Amino acid sequence: MARVTEEARHRGLHRVLDVVASDAAAAGLYERLGWTRPATVEQRWSASRTVTVHCYAAPA
Repeated sequence: MARVTEEARHRGLHRVLDVVASDAAAAGLYERLGWTRPATVEQRWSASRTVTVHCYAAPA
């Protein structure tokens, strides 16, 4: 994760990601790594499926 986020920073990219809210293990990992969760939103994945996702931003 450190290498990927550093490369994104070096390229001037926004270091953000979405995690399906039901994936507590992934959310916990990102939070332990210092990522912050500024929002939780609903995403429409298909005409019949909406999923709750947590939006995360990399540490500064």
